Amino acid sequence: MFSASWIKWLSFLPFANKSCSVNNKQQTPCRTTLTVETLEDRWVPSAATLDLSAAGVTGAVNGAIFHQIDTQPTGTGVIDSFVRLQSNASVEQGFNTTARKLQFDENNSPQFTRALQLGDVPKINIGGVVYREFLLDINESNAGTDSQLSLDEMRFYVGSVGNLTGYDSCTHKLAGLSAVYDLDPTGSDNWLKLDAGLNPGSGKGDLMVYVPYSVFGGNANSFLYLYSKFGVNIGNNGGFEEWAHGESTLTATTSITVTVTGSTCPLTFYLNGNQVVPTINPDGTYTFDNIAVGLGDEFSLHTITVKSSCGATATQDITNSGGELTINLDNGPPPPPPIL
Repeated sequence: MFSASWIKWLSFLPFANKSCSVNNKQQTPCRTTLTVETLEDRWVPSAATLDLSAAGVTGAVNGAIFHQIDTQPTGTGVIDSFVRLQSNASVEQGFNTTARKLQFDENNSPQFTRALQLGDVPKINIGGVVYREFLLDINESNAGTDSQLSLDEMRFYVGSVGNLTGYDSCTHKLAGLSAVYDLDPTGSDNWLKLDAGLNPGSGKGDLMVYVPYSVFGGNANSFLYLYSKFGVNIGNNGGFEEWAHGESTLTATTSITVTVTGSTCPLTFYLNGNQVVPTINPDGTYTFDNIAVGLGDEFSLHTITVKSSCGATATQDITNSGGELTINLDNGPPPPPPIL
């Protein structure tokens, strides 16, 4: 048995007395069972803090890409807000929905907290992988480190209707749905360090978030939900935090047109090793559209590989291609005869 002093000490652990919230009401505490294990067998997940408090920093957590941006034009006809959070408390949280009453710190206006269909969120190609693009605008004091804020939790859900409610902070489910993307799926305390002082003032944008297209499914008419929590590691002390998407892609993009010579066999294309399907132009060239630029070397497009069904393969660096390049591809050996 634990002594009284041990019980008092255990009460200060992060998991002690942990409680859940559904519909902004306290539930029965999430129970944690204490066990004894040998240190040699213990595995402790490592926390990942992505520091985005310097201009232009780009990083990735659990497959999503985060990019600190310069001042981003944000106005009617440019972006569409879908959830705004505001609280006088150090921690603020919430999610988008048409349901009323709202559960957490969401703005009650349907202009700022509303349903969002998946097909309304722009797509962008980053290094050969397609992502959905989101914009975050944070508003904190500009005095010293008071301009900083942590994004501690971020989860996306996909549903068939736009009025879901009932987020459970124990299970991290929304109306019984599991997240299709979670910033911290293993509970190892992944979080982002942000700084509103880099783009002071509201309505200017601070962070671009790119989440893999594949996690959402292909139904453009489905409804997308974003739950987020701020201020656990670095507290909120200012105005609202707002999530939005662009009317079109907000990130700078380019197109690359490729001419392939030396092959009449069917071709397969790869950008940075990821298979893609280009647009085939009337003149026989191939165009790759909506490719992100300006995200740093790690997330830039470096190579295009062409594979012929006849067996030939060619890879070319496109770093200085200027948007157009020619890839020479020998026909290679003829395909084997059919088996009779």
